Amino acid sequence: MVEHRVDEKPTPPPLGERPRPFLPPPPQTSDYLSSGSVRPTSAPVAPLSSIHFLVHPDMPEVRAYAAERGWLAQGFTHLTVTWLELRYTTDGWATTHVLHSTDVPCPVVNGFFFLPNVPLGAEVEFAVHAGLACHAPSDTAGSRDTGSLWFNAGGANFRQTTR
Repeated sequence: MVEHRVDEKPTPPPLGERPRPFLPPPPQTSDYLSSGSVRPTSAPVAPLSSIHFLVHPDMPEVRAYAAERGWLAQGFTHLTVTWLELRYTTDGWATTHVLHSTDVPCPVVNGFFFLPNVPLGAEVEFAVHAGLACHAPSDTAGSRDTGSLWFNAGGANFRQTTR
């Protein structure tokens, strides 16, 4: 018979004699969790064409809007285009499409609006809605006022062939 004292803690067996824990096999790997190799895939790329319409603070329409709102008379001479929205159609307005400069990824770069799923050479009818802001040259804390302006050729809309 083996006697143990109450205040004596049993000592664990040496490391080599301990049973190893059993780990289940790893789950089945899928295509994206491979051994680290990259498997090339081919997927169709949506056609991407563009039209060009550059909105900038020195446009006569933007300056006239700022004067009409009283921004220039109050000394708020620094104008900014804060956002753009393109409304367009390729089928005579049976279908209307909208692109925003706030979309991710941004479809507007240097005045080029990149139109998804519109083939090259298609005629696009469109109008552009622009957000505007103003501030004085000495202001460092943001805009004093905001507004928006439509560019639509006096209601006739613009037309361009995509490139």
